[in-house]
Amino acid sequence: MPTPPGSRAAIIHQQLRTPPPNPRLRVTAVPPFPFPLSKMLRIRPPTPAHLATPRRRKILAICGDTQVGLSMLRSLARGGLSAFVVCNSPQGQSAHSRHAAGAWMFDRSPDAPPPVDQLEALAKELDVGSIMPVAEGLHKALIEHRRRFEPEVHVFSPGGECFEKATDKAYLHALCQQLGIPVARGTTLDRLAADPGEPLRFPLVLRTARQNDASAAGRAPWKAGYARDQAELDKLRASLDGFADNIIVQEYHPGVEDHIHILMHQGEPFMVGEYIGEHHAPLAGGVTVQRVSCRHEGLARDAVRLLQALNWEGIATCQFHYDPKSGEYIFLEINPRMCGGQPTVIMAGFDSPFLLWQSHFEPDGMRTGNYRLGLRTRILGGDANWLLGMIGGEPLPPDQKRLSKLGAIARFVWNCGPWTKDDSFAWSDPKPFFVDLKQMILKRLKRSEPRDLLGVR
Repeated sequence: MPTPPGSRAAIIHQQLRTPPPNPRLRVTAVPPFPFPLSKMLRIRPPTPAHLATPRRRKILAICGDTQVGLSMLRSLARGGLSAFVVCNSPQGQSAHSRHAAGAWMFDRSPDAPPPVDQLEALAKELDVGSIMPVAEGLHKALIEHRRRFEPEVHVFSPGGECFEKATDKAYLHALCQQLGIPVARGTTLDRLAADPGEPLRFPLVLRTARQNDASAAGRAPWKAGYARDQAELDKLRASLDGFADNIIVQEYHPGVEDHIHILMHQGEPFMVGEYIGEHHAPLAGGVTVQRVSCRHEGLARDAVRLLQALNWEGIATCQFHYDPKSGEYIFLEINPRMCGGQPTVIMAGFDSPFLLWQSHFEPDGMRTGNYRLGLRTRILGGDANWLLGMIGGEPLPPDQKRLSKLGAIARFVWNCGPWTKDDSFAWSDPKPFFVDLKQMILKRLKRSEPRDLLGVR
C-alpha cells in the first residue's frame, strides 16, 4: 500500500533518502513534525540501519563538542549501541565520528524552544530508550524535567538530592569531616572577613562553593584562585564583593590533582579508574590537558566511602590533592558527571559509559576490565596551550616551579611520541582529530593573544 503524500511516514522516508551532507557539514533544519523537532538542527541524517535498532539499544548521547563526548560515543558504539549525538556546533568532534548514528545541534536562536524541549522532541522522533549527557548543566536540566522522559526514556543522571549535595562544597567539607576524610582547613570568604578566628596559613586557595548557584555565573571565572599573602587575598576579596558567601577559602595543600572515576552500582563500586593531572591550562588551576593513569588505594577507598554516604548511583569523579613526596592528600570536590579525563580512563581499560548503560539495561552482562597503570594521554591543543603558558610566564600554583623555555619545549615534543596517546585520534576513526586540529589552527590565526588555542587566556 503506497504511503500517503505529506504523511509523517512519508516525511521520515524522504528524510532518510536525503544524501549525506558535503564534507563541510552544512547545518540544515529537519523537516517539520507535529512537535518542536524542527528547532533541532541536523548535522548528519540518521541512517536507516540505526533507526531499525531495537529501542533499548538506541541512545541519545549529548556529547558537546569536545574529546570527552567523543570518548563516550566511541564507548557506547563499541558496545553495539546506536548512539545519536547532540553537539553544540557543526564542529563538534562526535558529529564527525564514524560511530555516530546521526548528529544534531541545539538551536540557540532567540525564538527556539528550550534545550530540554528540543531533546524531548528528538528523543521521541528517534524512539530512543535512554539519554546520556556529559555537561553538568544538562544534567541539572534533565534532573529537573526527568518526569517528562521517564519511564519511557531512561535519563542517565543522578538523583536530584544527590546532585545538589555533590555540587555543594561546603556540605561535602562537613561530610568529609564526619567520615574522617582529610580536608584542608578553611572557611567561606565572608566569614573570614567578619570573624577571622584562628588565622589560616598562607598560601590560600579560593574555590566556588556551590557550583550550580545561579548567582555564581561569571563571578568567579577561575577554577581556583590563589593568595600568597594578605595583599593578594584583599585583591581577590574586592573582586568578589557580594559573592563572598559562595567562595571557600582553604589552606593550600602541595601536590598534584588526583581524580578517582567511579561507577557505583547498587551501593558498591563496580569499577574504579584513577589518573593524575600532569599539565593544566591555564597553568594555575585549569583543566587537565595531560594525564597519566595511576592507583592510590587510600584515595580510592575514601572516594567510595564518600559516594556511599551520598547514596550515589552511577558515574562520579572525586578529586583530591595528592602529595607524591609525603603520600598525604586532601579532598577537593566531586564532579557528578563524565570527567575531563574520560579518554584516559577509557583507554586504560575502564569503559565507564557503556558500563553505565549496562547497569540499567543489562546488569547481568557487566564485566570489569584490567586497568592499565602509567598510560599517558593528552589534548593536543590544550597541551600546546600549556606550553605557551609555561613559556609566556603564566602564573603557577604556589608550590610548582616553572620549566625553562627549552625544558618546556622538550617535554612537549617528547610527548608527541607514540608513548603518549591523543584523546581524540584513533586510526579507526581519525576524522574527529583532524576536524579539531583545523579548528585549533583557525582559532590561533584569528586570535591576537598568542596563548589562546582553547579559548583560555
